[in-house]
Amino acid sequence: MAILYIARHGEREIARYIADATPFKPVLLLEGARQVGKTTLAERVLRQSPKRAVHVNLERDSLVRSAFDDCRDFAEYEDVLRDRFDFRGDADRILFVDEAQESRKLGEFVRFMKEEWPKATVILSGSTLTRLFRPATRYPVGRVRRFVLGPFSFSEFLAAVGRQHLAEFVLSTQTRISDQRHAQLLALFDDFLAVGGLPAVVQAYASDGDHGLVLRQIIADYEQDFIRIFGEDSIDIAMACLRSVANFAGGVSKNTAVVPAPGNRVNERINHVFARLEGWHLVLRSDQKGTNPQASHGYLPKRYLFDTGVLRALRESAVPPVSAVHTLSAAARTPLGAVIENQAAVELMRSHADLSGWKRTPSGAEIDFVVKRGDTVFPVECKAALAVSRKHMRGVAGYLRQHGLRTGYLVSLAPYSTTTLDDVRIVNLPAYLLERLAGSRDPHE
Repeated sequence: MAILYIARHGEREIARYIADATPFKPVLLLEGARQVGKTTLAERVLRQSPKRAVHVNLERDSLVRSAFDDCRDFAEYEDVLRDRFDFRGDADRILFVDEAQESRKLGEFVRFMKEEWPKATVILSGSTLTRLFRPATRYPVGRVRRFVLGPFSFSEFLAAVGRQHLAEFVLSTQTRISDQRHAQLLALFDDFLAVGGLPAVVQAYASDGDHGLVLRQIIADYEQDFIRIFGEDSIDIAMACLRSVANFAGGVSKNTAVVPAPGNRVNERINHVFARLEGWHLVLRSDQKGTNPQASHGYLPKRYLFDTGVLRALRESAVPPVSAVHTLSAAARTPLGAVIENQAAVELMRSHADLSGWKRTPSGAEIDFVVKRGDTVFPVECKAALAVSRKHMRGVAGYLRQHGLRTGYLVSLAPYSTTTLDDVRIVNLPAYLLERLAGSRDPHE
């Protein structure tokens, strides 16, 4: 079956960057985990541009990678590009280097590509792009612009499975939702939470293929990446870090969930692995804030996985799966709340938001996410409930009153509704509309 291209929400932003004629514009770093569709997206936008483009993949083309690494300075790097690809930085052309982090020297030249090429458009892409800037290379602050691509959102998933009209509805501002449409969207969102948003997995699902096999193969490919980068002696810790995030999403992230009773050296290795996984956008970190900076200092972070399908695959390999629609027991639905919270984290990160939560006390009430959009701040709490009551809203209402805010959000599996509690308003947003929460200063306006 031919692979159907699904339009990505980031296309316009990258197309605007390519079309920008500002002299000496920054280098675009197109980041994101492996298999989220970075190369496909870039190639799509490049084909639509009238500018001539050179596309190099340093993972596949070892000769070009070796030529880059043999360059003693930027002038020699320019010679390589001119001799091999007829590319000049003083021409209005595009240089797209995929898997750019595979070069040991390319990171040293990034600042000069911005400072010395007045007309060129440069896009560097990779799944572990933080490796581009080796320890001896200073990060080129002000000379690069970052764009992080994540997995399919729910609306992109809907488009991929042939439900374009529902995708358009999810992205609209319409709040009137019939019971039938709510049930249909809930069932499709249930599928989305199980399948995830990796394009190859979604395409296998849409064509009735074995999407689970595709997902397991991708996870196996991640393991090979870890062996190549961390070494065989650290692969167990790297995979244990991922599994601990999957098993404890929604809770605080502790090193003891990775390795029981780790010593100082193992703790350092775990912290190092987590930092790398976060830099590669496989793990999302949410720092927890308290009522004052001193209280916040001792709070452990929460962590989430970049794709909920990967989370489910790692988490449910040894436990029964849960369903947003068919799992009715309140106790059995508890893990589902963590899955919804994980997807909320993915959507908020997609909108370039820094993740943070809030705790009244170390062991007391908490808010899953506190979102800042310009001068607007609003709390978000995630629940797996199919119907919400005022008891579900107490935490959000308390946070609003304590901080003098007006509107807060409850993300659940219940139909859309708004509730006024004395002087504050709680918007219950069905989880299948999470993209509205991530993309607006106030999703209710």
